[in-house]
Amino acid sequence: MKDQKQTTIKREPKDPKVPLPLKVPLSLFNELDQEAKEKGVPRSDVALDRLKHYPVPLTPALMYELENAKNKKYGDLKPDMPQEALQTYEEVAILWRRLK
Repeated sequence: MKDQKQTTIKREPKDPKVPLPLKVPLSLFNELDQEAKEKGVPRSDVALDRLKHYPVPLTPALMYELENAKNKKYGDLKPDMPQEALQTYEEVAILWRRLK
């Protein structure tokens, strides 16, 4: 019987979380609560996501929407105006790299 080597996956330690009590307007609290319910996540996760992406709310969901919009526009332009489509695609790609 062969010796089986047990491989372990090295995981980076998670950044520890600390409490940050703060007061927010009731309207914002309700907005965070509603978004959390819709996504099925804790309210604190929604708040943390917003804090991480402030002042530009460049969330993964928004990046996904932007990428889809770019690809759709490129697809629409390509058949009729191939040169303009390529130029637009490159301009958007440059902006995209700056945002990432």
